[in-house]
Amino acid sequence: MKALALLAVFAASVSFSIADAETVNMYVQRMPQHWQNQFGDILSDATKYWEAKAPGLKFSTVSHAEQADFVVEWASQYGEGKLGYYSTDTVNQYGKPKLTISLGYFKDKKWNLVSSEYALEITKHELGHAIGLPHSTDPNDIMYPTIENYESWQQSRQDGHLTATHTLKDPPTKKASSVDWQTKSQQYQKMSSNKIDSLDSKIAKAQGLASSEYSNLGSKAEMEKAQTAFWWAKKYLSMAEKKHEEAGSHVIQANYQESFKKFKSSFDYAKKTEQKIAEITKHHKKAYEMEYGKNSTRAN
Repeated sequence: MKALALLAVFAASVSFSIADAETVNMYVQRMPQHWQNQFGDILSDATKYWEAKAPGLKFSTVSHAEQADFVVEWASQYGEGKLGYYSTDTVNQYGKPKLTISLGYFKDKKWNLVSSEYALEITKHELGHAIGLPHSTDPNDIMYPTIENYESWQQSRQDGHLTATHTLKDPPTKKASSVDWQTKSQQYQKMSSNKIDSLDSKIAKAQGLASSEYSNLGSKAEMEKAQTAFWWAKKYLSMAEKKHEEAGSHVIQANYQESFKKFKSSFDYAKKTEQKIAEITKHHKKAYEMEYGKNSTRAN
């Protein structure tokens, strides 16, 4: 990215400086009118946040995607399992890296808008990735990965955890060391356990769907996708169980900060397992409809 000739990262307890920073050019997809009252200022506020943190850094919008360093787009629901993500992959309709912010999510078959506060935090976080920042290990830092998951973020707010507002040149305040790691660890231990337990029957059903056989070529292609998704579901579930077990060993040693990280990682892997199971169901349904027709009443 021409705007950042040199980027030295100092997030959380490490220092941060940008040398020879010029302008980061963004091509911004127009936000739907019905969202603008609630979310219309979040990109502007997020760019101002980073410009204040890194003197010399400027963000600018351009009229054409080919002029941009990356593209910003808005989505109505989860993309890639997250409410926001930045990808350097240029295999897309723009031919550019893409920063996507999802402003809503489905829960219990109902679509919900995220809060404007969360949308701003996730936009700040993803812009951080866009200018080269990795994730931070400090839970009070804007680049801490919890911000990518709305449930985790809501839980952290309820726990009294606040996203850091310290400048990049200043060290974090002492609040970072006052986190009640034991309580947070216990909360994620419960969340992880419940999520993993709920997956036992789901993974068995998914295996049955993924092993279905059809003669239609399109159906076979969909089932190959389902089988790939099942492989990932098993992989993610195995990782969820492994991280949960590792967390337990840290609990025994009363190392609650590490156990929190492991339990959270376990919970996140379990959520990825759920996402892959949902993909299996989708591919199987499509394969079934290709084989028998959309109006078929035959049981799955």
